[in-house]
Amino acid sequence: MANQLCILHALPVWAPAWQYGGPVRSVGRLCGALADRGIKVEVITTTAGLPDWPQTEIGVPLERDGITVTYYPEDQPGGAIRSQALLAALPKHLARNQLLHLSALWQPLGPPLQRAAQRLGVPVVHSLRGALGPYSLSRGWWKKLPYYWLVERPCLKRAAALHTTSGREQRECNNPLLGLGALPPRWLLPNPLELAAFGFDPQQRLAWRTTHQLKAKEPLFLVCGRHHHKKGLDLLAPVFKALAHLPWHFALVGPDEDGSAAALEQSLRCHGLGERLLRLPLQQATELPALFAAADLLLMPSRHENFGNVALEALACGCPVLLSDGVGAGEELERLLTTQPWGAVLPRRSHLWSQWLAAWLLNFAAKPLRLDPQLLVDHYGSSAVAANCEALYRTLL
Repeated sequence: MANQLCILHALPVWAPAWQYGGPVRSVGRLCGALADRGIKVEVITTTAGLPDWPQTEIGVPLERDGITVTYYPEDQPGGAIRSQALLAALPKHLARNQLLHLSALWQPLGPPLQRAAQRLGVPVVHSLRGALGPYSLSRGWWKKLPYYWLVERPCLKRAAALHTTSGREQRECNNPLLGLGALPPRWLLPNPLELAAFGFDPQQRLAWRTTHQLKAKEPLFLVCGRHHHKKGLDLLAPVFKALAHLPWHFALVGPDEDGSAAALEQSLRCHGLGERLLRLPLQQATELPALFAAADLLLMPSRHENFGNVALEALACGCPVLLSDGVGAGEELERLLTTQPWGAVLPRRSHLWSQWLAAWLLNFAAKPLRLDPQLLVDHYGSSAVAANCEALYRTLL
């Protein structure tokens, strides 16, 4: 087709390197939904996190769900991700695409990718994905800020657009430490979600609770995802201690990256609450609907989340959410679900969380939310987000 878009996405990691977190899934969903709209989508990435990737599939274009993906070898496993093979092959990829969409901030691959695109006159969109938030900047700030001003900021200033996933992230771009000013323009596109598989199923709820020896109507709190200092689990220790006189159980699901989950578990045991904890490993995507249906309240005490996919997925399964004001999706939910009892957004203060949860427990009824799922699909479904993304691409071309 004469007006068909050809878009090149570049990021250091790709499926099935799920251990690198949300961007792998989010960018993958966006690319798949763009391909469904007839856009030619190509992805270049590395074998980082995939030590057993077949040699015969390295440097070779592979068709994956309508997307052409090429994996290039990582130069040195561990640490920052580099690939001389990817950079060497970059000109041929840029030559057949109209726009480069980068998800590589703080990665050494990002700047040379952008410079090569700009030499060929290919516009570049940067996805920030929380990389410029205050939490990220505060971690090793003494080396990050000089690097940012010398390397990352000049690239960002020359970009055609910056992609943010929430209003909060857009405002964070105004931080004087970043020196970005009003340009380049910001695109607000939430993470696309595949919500068709998510919904409340009472049989799934009962089966999951039976398997894990939980009473059918006892309140179950849930924290789900990768556990790290950024996720703010330390807030929950004094909160659960304050709620010890009330009935509840707590499912802590996902890998512990830095000991944060272990510290919370130890605190619960010290306060005589260890028997209320159900500790589970990372769950497959197909297992999440049953988990969310079994839970009664998802807790996200994060210090910073540029978006927060899990909150939307839980809501789609009838599980309300309690979010910190560091979760980007929180204000969007407050605006979207004004008439729905979906949960709350609170500052990260233990006494506020204790008070809210105590009131919630005293009024607890084991009933799922009755949200109109179309509200979530219209705003966060992959098709809706891809349609908006296509429109934004076309404004640049």
